[in-house]
Amino acid sequence: MRTFKYVILYLLIIQLVLPLLVPLEAVYNFRMDYEIVKDRIEDIDPVLEQISKTIKEKKQEDYLIILGDSVAYSGPGGPEQSISFYLSQLAEKEGKELPVYNLALPAMQAGDLYTMLLKLQEYGISTDKLIINLIYSGFVARKPDPPCVFWLAGELKRLDPTAYETVRKNLAANNRVDTGWKAFSRQLSAFIFRKVNIFKYKDYLARKILAPIEQPKGEDPTLGRPWFEKEFLPDLLQQPEYQKAFSDQAFIMDETNPQIYFLQKIISRQQDKKTLIFLASVNRELMQDNVEKAGYKKNLELIDQFFAEKPVAYLNLHDAIPNELFSDHLHLIPEGYQYLAEILWGQAKAMGMLE
Repeated sequence: MRTFKYVILYLLIIQLVLPLLVPLEAVYNFRMDYEIVKDRIEDIDPVLEQISKTIKEKKQEDYLIILGDSVAYSGPGGPEQSISFYLSQLAEKEGKELPVYNLALPAMQAGDLYTMLLKLQEYGISTDKLIINLIYSGFVARKPDPPCVFWLAGELKRLDPTAYETVRKNLAANNRVDTGWKAFSRQLSAFIFRKVNIFKYKDYLARKILAPIEQPKGEDPTLGRPWFEKEFLPDLLQQPEYQKAFSDQAFIMDETNPQIYFLQKIISRQQDKKTLIFLASVNRELMQDNVEKAGYKKNLELIDQFFAEKPVAYLNLHDAIPNELFSDHLHLIPEGYQYLAEILWGQAKAMGMLE
């Protein structure tokens, strides 16, 4: 019985003390660690908890939140080739104290972005200054893929059941809805990894412990290389999944399109806040056959018209990045992300985000 009491006391101490001992750098380095989070989406929560702790400890009143997909995440390069790194450099260069927290993740959809806003509120993290990236394919009709909530369907169900039910049909068609025992076990596991700190931080602590003995991964030879050095790209981009992303079929711009449904909810939550939404650039040379179609150009106009009526700042950067700064059809080489960061910095200044 005494041993049991000691075990309970030990676990209680860990529960209370562990988050206080973990530094932000252990879970976040200019962006989230995709290699960890992709295997257990609850690993987002330690990042949010440590950002919240840092904000309180350092009394940070002004900071910038970035949400988005692989463009804002700044793949395929490393964290010090990301827009958050370059934005931090620009802030330092101008003597500004503006922490930048990049919470983008590859494959995030509009439903994930909305759910992230709910999670940020849950952790007491302000979105008074927010940058969001969108891509053209997010507006393309889902037949049924991709799911309108790729990563965070369970969290959407927990935090906004009404929104979850609204898009449930799309999620079910993409195998994102669990039922019966599977649903119960999934919810229980998610609860444990969100709330029990020894489990919440398990993956980050394991990486810290194993890092000295793990064999370093060889560098991907394609990282940092411009698209025109990759001979396989033109053929690859003819595959149906890529062609669908550049569909010229007329966009549906009402709330029957999950993209519009969640954007409306995001914009509503961001009322009276400084919000910048940008449409990511496309490699016009590599995707020339697609982007020159009349239907594609009309769809770009529809996106512009949608945001023209909204109380957020909007940048259509579709043609803004020089083609030589792309690593593929959508992503950039490091100099490209630096170029993008400079555009965003200029717009943020114009909006008063840096005051």
